Amino acid sequence: MVGWFDEIWQYLEPAWHLVAGPWVQTWDYRAGLRSWLIPELLSLPMGLGHALSPDTTLHLLLVRLTLAALSLVIVGAAVALGLRLSRLHGIVAGFVAATWFELVFFAPRALSEPIGLALLMGAVWLLLARDRPGPRRFALAGLLMGLCFVARIQYAPALLTLAILTARADWRGAWLPMIAGGCGALAVDALANIAMGAVPFRWMIEAARINIIEGRAKAYGVMPITGYLQLIAWYWYLAMAPILLLAWIGAKRYPALLWIALVHLGFHSLIGHKEYRFVLASTALLVILAAIGSADLLRRVPRRRLALATAGTLLLWGGTSTALAMEHFRPNWTMEADLAAALERAGRPPGTCGLALYRPRDTVAGAYALYRRDTPIYVIGTPEEARRRADAFDVLVAPRAHVAELPRQYRLESCAAPGITDAPGCVARRIGSCTPDPTATSLNAWLAASGN
Repeated sequence: MVGWFDEIWQYLEPAWHLVAGPWVQTWDYRAGLRSWLIPELLSLPMGLGHALSPDTTLHLLLVRLTLAALSLVIVGAAVALGLRLSRLHGIVAGFVAATWFELVFFAPRALSEPIGLALLMGAVWLLLARDRPGPRRFALAGLLMGLCFVARIQYAPALLTLAILTARADWRGAWLPMIAGGCGALAVDALANIAMGAVPFRWMIEAARINIIEGRAKAYGVMPITGYLQLIAWYWYLAMAPILLLAWIGAKRYPALLWIALVHLGFHSLIGHKEYRFVLASTALLVILAAIGSADLLRRVPRRRLALATAGTLLLWGGTSTALAMEHFRPNWTMEADLAAALERAGRPPGTCGLALYRPRDTVAGAYALYRRDTPIYVIGTPEEARRRADAFDVLVAPRAHVAELPRQYRLESCAAPGITDAPGCVARRIGSCTPDPTATSLNAWLAASGN
């Protein structure tokens, strides 16, 4: 289950490069607008999985388990925020954070948004879930906030909001330790990029220059300023109004969380290119506030009925989450699963000696992290070229609509269930060895030529 394929090419594929060597290099890494810190960290569980079972996808499973464990910080922070008010608040907030469909979906994803959210919530845990924090806690929170910024620089307005609302005018006991912790995080990122031969912090400059000044992000689509409100209304459906009302009630307990959510949402609303995961921090904070608000309402229930009312509330939250996960959000659970399944199957036999992507879509359609074999990956565009270069590869991945065009020596193995994108999902294979063809177009050369 891949979800957004950005997690493959932005983080898992470069992590695979650190573990095994060959990788599909997309435009953002060629342009130098990605930090190497996250891929380097992910390469640790990935390397362990590959060493233990090189012919399976254990390397991806261990990465997912690691990220899922990191996401438990969000649950822990929600519980701590609730317990500061009462045991009931802790139970409700923890249950909702652990079962809400968006948080469950993004928990194991190798994406900067959920990773950044876990780090942000760690800082929230330190600064808001207890009494007035001291310098040490501010320093540790600053480290987490700095790592969150490095993971996703678009979190900067939300992080600044958290800093202002918690440090206030305490420069010596709050701001200076927090800044010191943040500088420590920046130093970690600098060392991570130096280790890869990259200039420290250059990726930040390039990200701003390419996406903002040159407007590269707009090429992937733009939405109006109200776009995120429309997306939230689409995914939360009939639950949107109750959640927002409950969040407003919960915000009386933690107004800082509401401000962070609104600032993050407002900042991203000003950016033309919008994707729902970009505002994950806002939706997560609103849901946690709504959980706290629902616990506030439960406190008004007579004690003799409180247990039953609490069970009913938890059942309602769980049922709402399940219903929304299976409604408009449902396609996300299998997004591009067909391509992921095809690439995994293509590299399954240890003797695979070459892969060709036949008539692929215009965007990226291959990944060594899924394919797992140190062989060339070619791009083939016509039936004639497929026949002429057939000796260079023994496995083809093609769209279902073009399977009939493949050379006769290739036998169709399987076609994955179609996803919601135009990714190719059929695998065909021939028997025999391969002779590499230096004149054929490699996937990386094709990506560089097309600007992808």
